[in-house]
Amino acid sequence: MATENPKSLYDQVCNNIYPQIQGIERGLLYKTIQMILCEEQSLEQEKTRKICDYFGIKPHANKDEDKKIIDDLLDAIFRNIQILKLPAKLVKNFQGGNMEWIFVAAAFTFVGLFFYKQTLDQKEQDKIKPAVQEIKEQPIFSPPIPADLCLVIPASIASNFVNRSNLKVDELTYLIDNASYFLCTTVKVADSNEQYLKITHESIPLDSRREVYLRININDGRNLIDKKIPYYLKTNLPLQAQCIVKQLACLENLSGLEKFNRI
Repeated sequence: MATENPKSLYDQVCNNIYPQIQGIERGLLYKTIQMILCEEQSLEQEKTRKICDYFGIKPHANKDEDKKIIDDLLDAIFRNIQILKLPAKLVKNFQGGNMEWIFVAAAFTFVGLFFYKQTLDQKEQDKIKPAVQEIKEQPIFSPPIPADLCLVIPASIASNFVNRSNLKVDELTYLIDNASYFLCTTVKVADSNEQYLKITHESIPLDSRREVYLRININDGRNLIDKKIPYYLKTNLPLQAQCIVKQLACLENLSGLEKFNRI
């Protein structure tokens, strides 16, 4: 790829701009930036306006106002060039006579500074975004809330689960499908309700329609508590739930089931 000589390129650009800014008394710096950005025919002049607003350059400023802004730029430049030890005042002394050249150079500098500042700002935003996104995507940990699922099922169904302490989720679904009454609530409420049931201590008959009370503790049942429809109860069962049988006994009658949901 051919390399452009910086001096030739600068002369080429400036020779295009110089004739257009000759004789301009007001807004010379603004107009020069406008030409560099090729917005002199644009109604919006969005880039020119952003840059000039950022540096306080006014479209109708006189040359003294523009020079003050350029002087501030020169002070910053020469304050950071330690090797020259050259005060900005010496440069300002060359500002008599035809000043268009320094306006063009300053205009290019302001344009470059502005776009470089935008690049830096974008890099900072890119650094912040992943961190913010990572925070948003982190799941909010909620401690498990145990729940007790209380069912009334036929003895013929319950007999398959005698002497079982742990149940699988699909087995729990099967029991819900065969229940005539159910209630899923907190452990404390389940304890209170159980006091009103007529529970016997007889063996569960293997083949009978006798009503049996089955109470199962689910280690994380926050989404099951107070569900009143079997469908929602089954669809909210956590797949990795630990289901432990706490009570399995025949019922003498159906009294005490007033707070249960009847299917």
